[in-house]
Amino acid sequence: MAYVPHTPEDISAMLAVIGASSLDDLFAHLPADVRLGRPLALPDGLSEEEVRRFFRCAASRNHGAGELVCFLGGGVYDSIVPAACDAIVSRSEFLTAYTPYQPEVSQGTLQAIYEWQTFLCRLTGLEVANASMYDGATALGEAVAVAVAAKRKKRVVLPATLNPRYRRVLATMLQGEGVEIVEAARTNDGTTDPASVAALAAGSAAVVVQNPNYLGLLEPVGELSAAAKAAGALVIACVNPVSLAVVKAPGEYGADLAVGEAQPFGINLSWGGPLLGFLACSDEHKRRIPGRIVGRTVDNRGNNGYVLTLQTREQHIRREKATSNICSNQGLNALRATVYLAMLGGDGLPALGEANLVRAEALRQRVVAVKGVELPFAGPVFNEFVVRLPRPAADFRAFARQRGVLAGIPLEGVAGCTDRDLLVAVTEKRTAAEIEHYGRILEDFVAGKEA
Repeated sequence: MAYVPHTPEDISAMLAVIGASSLDDLFAHLPADVRLGRPLALPDGLSEEEVRRFFRCAASRNHGAGELVCFLGGGVYDSIVPAACDAIVSRSEFLTAYTPYQPEVSQGTLQAIYEWQTFLCRLTGLEVANASMYDGATALGEAVAVAVAAKRKKRVVLPATLNPRYRRVLATMLQGEGVEIVEAARTNDGTTDPASVAALAAGSAAVVVQNPNYLGLLEPVGELSAAAKAAGALVIACVNPVSLAVVKAPGEYGADLAVGEAQPFGINLSWGGPLLGFLACSDEHKRRIPGRIVGRTVDNRGNNGYVLTLQTREQHIRREKATSNICSNQGLNALRATVYLAMLGGDGLPALGEANLVRAEALRQRVVAVKGVELPFAGPVFNEFVVRLPRPAADFRAFARQRGVLAGIPLEGVAGCTDRDLLVAVTEKRTAAEIEHYGRILEDFVAGKEA
């Protein structure tokens, strides 16, 4: 099935204009081993209605979180998205806005970004936040780059319990930069060993602390931060922003930078993207962070005005002085998150965090009541935890999927976990009935019942 916009007559006319006798003549300069040498293996052309039917059938084979009960997590969560978020962000003046290259005529966009930065500073307890980042993984990469430049050291300490996708993205971003990545040990409790951090932090630019970690556990952030600071390393906190309503903010335990993924703030899963990263820092590092910082000022008539206070991108300053090639402010998703947080308000955000806590604990109690199922880590969690099954986790995932449930993420090979370990996430969206249904499916799996 192909759509070819040019007729044979069109092609002949274009070839004549450029002096080529055929398409083969046009591409003759290319080596023979990179040319296909045969027609593309495409079916005959279809009518418009046939194309529509083909794609409708193909799309019907997809089953997303909207049709299934989702207990997936690992950095992206099935959270409630109020209808107001879609209604407001879909307004044409927001939907068509782009990067504010001309800030004097972009006051609305700049004000929205300023509000987003303000929310981030309040959440993280840090003084400065930039406009926004692509996602949590690349935000971590940018924070590490800031630390390496600030400390002039070429080593960074990562926890064994860091999100593995973040680890892969970070390795890619640092490739060719000569930065060494070392890993702090994990304790039997599933958290990072402060003694290991203390031993590795000397000579390192930064220590990354993920809290909650990828296994869902709350880390001993005070001890880890103290160990890093004693060795002269910066502390980069990688956080789930929803958890900041009920656990310590990065600024409270001395983090120099904080990053994370803001997708739970009013952004749909949408098959995995687009996402919304964030980056905040102490005042000391504001001139090293990438992107832009929007500030508020007063014009000569006394009216509030919003300006690009710092612009460290290659479009705004000499390319060799740019801190990053981040080329979009993710403005639409940042606006969604801003609308979402404004709707929640000061009381709503703690209630959201507590709803996650309560529902996660309800499922923890339900699954541990199933004979043969264990919780390998007993420490406190936020809205994710590890379940150890009597049989491979991948088998249970397939078993639950046949019953309309996305049961979690198998953890084999992650932070010392086995093939029987499953990461399960419970957000405010999960109901008591869904939690009970999960428990019954798990009982059927353990008992060996088939569909």
